[in-house]
Amino acid sequence: MQNPVRRFRVLLLSAFVTGAAATPLALWYLSSQGVALTLHLVLALSLAIILSLLLAAGLMGLVFFSAASGHDQRVADENAAHEPVWRDSPED
Repeated sequence: MQNPVRRFRVLLLSAFVTGAAATPLALWYLSSQGVALTLHLVLALSLAIILSLLLAAGLMGLVFFSAASGHDQRVADENAAHEPVWRDSPED
């Protein structure tokens, strides 16, 4: 099993590479549809694609990182120790 920090970095890098590869495809599609590619459009579209993928990968990576580091298990154990006992029938 890999180090969780290394897996997190690989996940972010793969999201960045995917976004960098998808940006020219999106720009090509827009230009083929007759949209004028201004500097502002190119910058906005590039940032939107790359940052959206980085945000999604970062949040998902944090979930995996948290689960792999054991933080979730400690919190679950602590909550189980303090959880009230529920009864099926009301007391008389």
